[in-house]
Amino acid sequence: MSRAYRIAVKESIKRVVRARDHVSTQLEILGILPQEQMAELLAQELQKRGFKQKGKQLVRQEKGVTVAVDAETGTVTVQSELEQDVQIEGERVGRSYDDSGPGAKKVRADLSKELRDDLEKQVQERAEKLQNEATDKLEAELGDLRGELNQVVNKVTAEALKQKAGQMGQIKEMTEDPQSGALTIVVEV
Repeated sequence: MSRAYRIAVKESIKRVVRARDHVSTQLEILGILPQEQMAELLAQELQKRGFKQKGKQLVRQEKGVTVAVDAETGTVTVQSELEQDVQIEGERVGRSYDDSGPGAKKVRADLSKELRDDLEKQVQERAEKLQNEATDKLEAELGDLRGELNQVVNKVTAEALKQKAGQMGQIKEMTEDPQSGALTIVVEV
């Protein structure tokens, strides 16, 4: 009479899973002044809003989202990056008619492969979930950022118009409505 032996295999996976998403766009800044002056006005306004100069770009990081603006070209890149330590353990149990012979070794190898494949699938699922979180975080930040960047462009345009009016002649009258963004400049040439 044969006797069946219980074979148990335990495995664990420990990984760091990273997810990243980004989007780029272009600011629509009118060329009222020479490009260098417009870039300087843009850089000044962004620095007032917490951006720091890093090389040619102005960068701000908040809540896991990085916003980078190239003042010379007006290119805006928004990036969300998340990282998570993942540790998954599992166990598989099978039966063999010998406890240490070729049958047991094959059962053990098959169970181990099955378990590793299952654990890898679970890691992949966690990575996909983290990727979705990174995308959601990016989309949430884009809504707020769009309004802020529109305000920046309006301020830069208004300041450029003021400087250009000053170059054209003597400014007699200037009225500005911050709520509507309306700017009226009377210049004597």
